Formats: sequence, C-alpha cells, structure tokens
Amino acid sequence: MAYHLSIFVENKPGKLENITKILSEKNINIYGIYVASAGEFGVVKILTNNLEKAYQTLKQEGFTVSKRKVTIVLLPDKPGEMHKLLTILSSNNINLEDCYGFVLEAKAQAAIVLEAEKYPLIEDVLHSKGYKLLPAEKLEEL
Repeated sequence: MAYHLSIFVENKPGKLENITKILSEKNINIYGIYVASAGEFGVVKILTNNLEKAYQTLKQEGFTVSKRKVTIVLLPDKPGEMHKLLTILSSNNINLEDCYGFVLEAKAQAAIVLEAEKYPLIEDVLHSKGYKLLPAEKLEEL
C-alpha cells in the first residue's frame, strides 16, 4: 500500500514552484507529480520519498493537503500493457478516480499510480492476475 499527497492550490504562477521549493528545502524527493487545474484552483498530487514529512511540512506552511491511498502497479514498458491493465480493471468493475505514471528506464518498466474507490479489491484483482505492486517503502529503491 502506498499514499500520495493531494494539495489544493490557487491556479497562479509560482504556486507549484512554492510547493517544490518547500519540499526541496526539507530534502524531500518527488517521484511523481500530477497537476489538475479547474479554473482558479487546482489539485497537485505528489508521490514522495517521505510522505509524512512532506504532509506535515506542507500543513505547517498553510497548504490544504490530504493523504490518499493509491496502488502502484509495475508494468513492462512496452505497447499494450496499459490497455491490458485497464481491461482487467474494467472487467472487474473497478473505476479509477485518478491515474498517472512514470517510466523506470533502468528496469524497462512503468510505474502506474492508481487511485480507485474499490480498495483493497483493486490490489486483490491485480495480485490474482500476477501484477507486481510497489509498496511505499520500496519507492526509495527506484
């Protein structure tokens, strides 16, 4: 099981830079980032090497931030693998609330971060199909 942070921010120049500056100054590494804008405000989702420290630091700096449970699945970095994954989720009636990913070039894999309402069903289904999931404590090994 892993978590990412959801940070509510104004959609203005410098707001995202402020978040990365604060985390950088606390030596917190960002593994994945996703930005969704909705007019004047947006949500920034961040996967870090130290979730709790990042959470507390951003709260202390006045940000509205929450921890959200995610599933990180490892896929071979080749065409069609994302489609196979989504077909399995769809056939099990699992709806994704959010999804983003990054490539692990040295391992020829992609790490896909999935946020779904049907937890732990999503992990049970993926395990049963032979997918490898990445727990939070293994993020630093990437």
